[in-house]
Amino acid sequence: MSIAMKRKGSVSILIKAFNEEARIANCLVAAVREAQSIDGEVILVDSLSTDRTVEIAGSYPVRIVQFSRTEDCGCGAAVQLGYQFAAGEYIYVLDGDMELQPGFIARALEVLAAEPDVAGVGGKLLDTQIRNAMDAKRAETVGSVNDPTEVNKLGGGGLYRREAIESVGYLAHRWLPAFEEAELGFRLRAAGWRLFRLPDVAVLHTGHAESNWGILRRLWKSGRAHAGGILLRLAFGKTWWWHAVCNQWPLVFTPAIHLTTFGIAVMRGGGLPDTLEAWLFLEFGAWMCIWLALYIKKRNMALAGFSLVNWHILTVAALLGASRALADPNAPIAAREIT
Repeated sequence: MSIAMKRKGSVSILIKAFNEEARIANCLVAAVREAQSIDGEVILVDSLSTDRTVEIAGSYPVRIVQFSRTEDCGCGAAVQLGYQFAAGEYIYVLDGDMELQPGFIARALEVLAAEPDVAGVGGKLLDTQIRNAMDAKRAETVGSVNDPTEVNKLGGGGLYRREAIESVGYLAHRWLPAFEEAELGFRLRAAGWRLFRLPDVAVLHTGHAESNWGILRRLWKSGRAHAGGILLRLAFGKTWWWHAVCNQWPLVFTPAIHLTTFGIAVMRGGGLPDTLEAWLFLEFGAWMCIWLALYIKKRNMALAGFSLVNWHILTVAALLGASRALADPNAPIAAREIT
């Protein structure tokens, strides 16, 4: 549901933020600069920040939209809430810790104008610092594109055609606490649209100064760790289910290994003590082999071990997420515009 009247040819830059007082000024300066050069608007979606994020944003020519209820806040919900207020024919999705680079949106608009079956265009995301495994993975994927590439999803932000969004129902699933851009990409691709990532730098990203374990704790505490299970549940019965499985492969691979070793132990026969002993032996051997493969790939013993722990914790979180009741993603989100 869009609250604003659409303006042909215009761009709405949606920025989702929560307690980003240290980074929001740089984000807004870059977004406003780009909006002024392309007939655009900037909408900051605030998830009830408790710091000075909204106060700082108030000094820039942007619209500020804020959730009415804490229980509605979330990554997917923030994107969808911004879409409710957006007037643009094109929608750019951005985080509050990112800085748009000059000219990227104009370049993306050229691609969308030339390719009517393209729903979205993203670019390179460059992290200003690599502090943890998540930063490193992002740099390896969305930060290393050298040629225009057709992709299944646009993680790290991108410019979308409103027509394409309307054809698949909504911009972001409001109940997804993460992976909202992946879910959108899978829906768009299943509907026949294409997505492209350009080698041009789209944004600079300055993430949180956290360790691997710090990020894992934050994801669990915030509920974002549940997102993988929710995504797999949403994919069930859909034509894009395999893309979701590939996107969340550790959540499938981890229990599959446990079930396989248990099945082999049971098929050996014997009493309960023998079966348990065989299962523990197979478990130890299987996970040692996997740890060794990860060590060879990552060249870091501690990081290989963290990956195994991370997979198991996220698998448990996914089971919790998959069991959650989900309401209609198209239902309007209660919010207020701060003037």
